[in-house]
Amino acid sequence: MTATAAVRRVLIIEDCVQDALLLGLAFEDHAPDVQVQVVSDGASGVAYCQSLEPPQVVLDLHLPGQTGVEILIQLRRQATAPFQVICWSSHAHPAEIQAVLDQGAVAYLEKPRGIEGFSALVSTLLALQQVQPSADPILS
Repeated sequence: MTATAAVRRVLIIEDCVQDALLLGLAFEDHAPDVQVQVVSDGASGVAYCQSLEPPQVVLDLHLPGQTGVEILIQLRRQATAPFQVICWSSHAHPAEIQAVLDQGAVAYLEKPRGIEGFSALVSTLLALQQVQPSADPILS
C-alpha cells in the first residue's frame, strides 16, 4: 500500500488563503486521489471532523479567535474516531509547540517558505500518516 492510498481525506485548518491554496495545489500535483478540504476557523474544522471517517488534519497554530492548542483540545474531545493532527506554523514558540504535542498532535511542521517546499510538505504529511509519533515530532 502506498502512502497516498492510506490517506483519503485531509482537512487544512488555515486562515491564510495563500498557504491553504499552495498546500491544496501540492496535493493535487502529488497525491491527486486525496480529497482536500480547507476551512479557515477552528469551529468549522471541529464540525468537519465529526464524521465517521475523520480526515488527517493540518492545523495552523495561529488562527483568529482561538489558539491551535484550544482547537486541538476541541478536536480530540469531539472526535468520533481516531485521527491524526499535524500542527504547522511559520513561527511558533517552543512552549507552544510542546503544548500541542502534549495534547496529541503527531508532529509540528514549519510552513514552507517557497512553492517547492509545499510539495515536500505533502510527502511528509503522507509519510506521517503511516507511522506513530516519533521521538522527534518537530520537523522543519
